[in-house]
Amino acid sequence: MQEILEYYRRQGAPGDQTALVNLLKELQQTHGGVPKWAVTEIAENYRIRESFILAIVKRIPSLRLQDSHLLQLCAGPNCGKHTALAAAAEKLCKEKGVELRYMGCQRMCGKGPNIRFDGKLHHKATEELLKELLK
Repeated sequence: MQEILEYYRRQGAPGDQTALVNLLKELQQTHGGVPKWAVTEIAENYRIRESFILAIVKRIPSLRLQDSHLLQLCAGPNCGKHTALAAAAEKLCKEKGVELRYMGCQRMCGKGPNIRFDGKLHHKATEELLKELLK
């Protein structure tokens, strides 16, 4: 880990957020997600707050913490009309500890509402589908 941290320090991390994001992406590719222990180690070595790193992970759609799930709801003009589905998703995600994000239009309006769970797109989403995915 020290070699990786030193490499990205030479690339400009932590001041250059692009280098920091690339570090997180490399860790995710190796571990299937950004490990929580790595967040702590990066914060200690770069003398930045863990909350800053977690905010970056949350804001970059392609990043996620290891052992966490991500549910994305299409918020396009058609899918976004399904407010009952969004309310159910917010409630279920909070109960299950699943991260919820809204994404732009998926350009599949005829098959909506569309959701993406851990990278896999699902069409004609219902509350029942949400419950099945989140159990």
